[in-house]
Amino acid sequence: MKRLIGIASALALASALIAEPAKQGLFLDQNFQTGYNPIGAQLGTKLFYRVPLNKGGGILWESTKVDVGIENSLSPAYDFIGAFVDVEPIAVFDLELKAQFAGYFDALGYGFRDLEGYGSDYDASALDSIDSRNAAGCFLSAAPTLKFALGHVAFSDTLHVNYFDVDGGKGYFFEIVAGCPLAKRGVELYNDAYLLWMLDSKLMLGLNDSILFVPGSGYRSQTLQAVGALNRPLSEKLSFYAALTVGFYLEDRYLQYKPRAAGMAGIQYAF
Repeated sequence: MKRLIGIASALALASALIAEPAKQGLFLDQNFQTGYNPIGAQLGTKLFYRVPLNKGGGILWESTKVDVGIENSLSPAYDFIGAFVDVEPIAVFDLELKAQFAGYFDALGYGFRDLEGYGSDYDASALDSIDSRNAAGCFLSAAPTLKFALGHVAFSDTLHVNYFDVDGGKGYFFEIVAGCPLAKRGVELYNDAYLLWMLDSKLMLGLNDSILFVPGSGYRSQTLQAVGALNRPLSEKLSFYAALTVGFYLEDRYLQYKPRAAGMAGIQYAF
């Protein structure tokens, strides 16, 4: 879920707030994510190697790095697996590029659903009337992030440009990750902004504004949420992190003014 996955951005601000130096080495990141409106769950796994870009001092350079690795996102409805590179040339900016195989499966009845067009109904009753099936394709993403910190305050804004080419690329489908109609060969934009206050070096509270937009149809969905994020070292090599968002939809075809919640918990291990 993109609205669900986005809360990981809140945790990434910790290094900007405390100018945490990037450490070279191999890392394993494992997390579980769940959400309400829409209801969903996902297991996320990353295995990546990190190379610091600047070993000198300075708040703008200590966190600079390149991460290269593989990523897998598994849910009862899909599995996205592929490679990514995340480049942070300066503390206030980073860019993540991702290329993944997208597999949709119908084992639990949450599979791939064809739609007639962008204007097709996709509420719960409409989706229940559409047969689901297995399908496959590819997913490409570019996500630049601007971020800054001043004292205890931090801000970040990430624009995800997502491209899908699935099931042969002809026609339309219900894009279950974002929860909207999309062309089988199409683009969606997802902007995720955070304003956070760091209570200490491990705990952050703040606000999140997220906007999903489909250029081909003009579809738009927006949420405003309160955010809490925790990042706590458990040992020299192992750390635990968690985040929770609670809010409501400012704009959505079916969910306007309805509540929205998502949570994430995970660990990161440095080999």
